[in-house]
Amino acid sequence: MRLFPGKFNHMKIWELLSPQCVHLNLELTSKDAVLRFSADMFTKNGIVSNAHHLYESMKQREEMMSTGIGQGVGIPHTPSPEANDAAVLLLRLAHPIDFNALDAEPVDIVIGLVVPKNATVLHLQLLAGISRLCHSPLFMEIIRQAEDVDTLRNSLRELEEAPENL
Repeated sequence: MRLFPGKFNHMKIWELLSPQCVHLNLELTSKDAVLRFSADMFTKNGIVSNAHHLYESMKQREEMMSTGIGQGVGIPHTPSPEANDAAVLLLRLAHPIDFNALDAEPVDIVIGLVVPKNATVLHLQLLAGISRLCHSPLFMEIIRQAEDVDTLRNSLRELEEAPENL
């Protein structure tokens, strides 16, 4: 799903997560498999045209410092010269995997992010917004408990429309 930079402050994550951007109970067994799957999905959804280049960029970012932020969450992210707009992907893994997270705990929720190469401010705004949401116990419970994509999106919408819950 695409995000237009001037609208970020008014956007909610449920609005960014079209059904093709959400994948539940994925059988991925390594960080590398998550990065490859994410690059493939961003390519399939038309955000970039070269999955290999995106994968390599995401892998390089992970080699600098893990994007595993703790509490079972990884936020692999990278700028791309191919991206015209920012895009978000949500993956819930069937089984937690080692992600070299800051708290050394395995990751079961992955929120991938790709932004245009020179959109540094947008990149930072999105990371901050995603990180804030991931610190909400209700947000995390919704992701971990949802039985299907529609339920997940509807529950996120209800949560984000009542900001006192966050």
